[in-house]
Amino acid sequence: MNKTVSIILCTFNEVNHIENSLDLIKKNLNNVQVIIVDDNSSDGTIEKLDQLKYKFSFELYVRKKERGLATAQKFGFSKAKGDYVGTVDVNSKDQLLYFKDLIDRLDNGYDIAVLSRYVPGGGDERVFIRSLTSLAINKVSKFFLRISFNDFTSGIFIMKRELLLETENVISGYAEWFIEFIYILHKKNFKIFELPYVQTKDDKSIKSKSYPNFVKFFYLGLKYFLRILLTLIRR
Repeated sequence: MNKTVSIILCTFNEVNHIENSLDLIKKNLNNVQVIIVDDNSSDGTIEKLDQLKYKFSFELYVRKKERGLATAQKFGFSKAKGDYVGTVDVNSKDQLLYFKDLIDRLDNGYDIAVLSRYVPGGGDERVFIRSLTSLAINKVSKFFLRISFNDFTSGIFIMKRELLLETENVISGYAEWFIEFIYILHKKNFKIFELPYVQTKDDKSIKSKSYPNFVKFFYLGLKYFLRILLTLIRR
């Protein structure tokens, strides 16, 4: 099927990675609207994008008064025009290579397709503390929410446009909103597919936004666990 696709790229100091992401999209996807939401980067990302606008097609929105992954994604979703809408990590070297397969799942009847580390064929090769914490959050999520889903912290997905309506009152915080979002979709009987994905070892050249230091890492972890409880209370 020849559907149009909107891909949301949320950037903050991604000067070393943005060109690669745009190049992967250009080489692997057709009929794409690329939406870049930048949180006023200070490392040259915006200047780099100004240079790249003659090579790649994209829409750039620079937010100077607001920061945060969730609100950046929400803003990007509001600009999406595609039949399918997805989001991906800019600093990943391989996630975009899976998007053809994700799109195929939507073409074949699924409402949302998610890259998953916790289904057969998937895995997590990052440093021990990050992989262990991610596994723990997902085990707790599945235990309490009691739905047939495995990777609540993935956040790398593509969905049919109509699912945007389900995000309106859910997106907040960092990336933990995805837990409640998946729970809502499951309860409303939307068809969800998890595509196996192995998250590779941490690239030392990439500074994680979620793991800049242990204090912030611990804080974000608590927010995930809190979101599980809030989901149960609200839903």
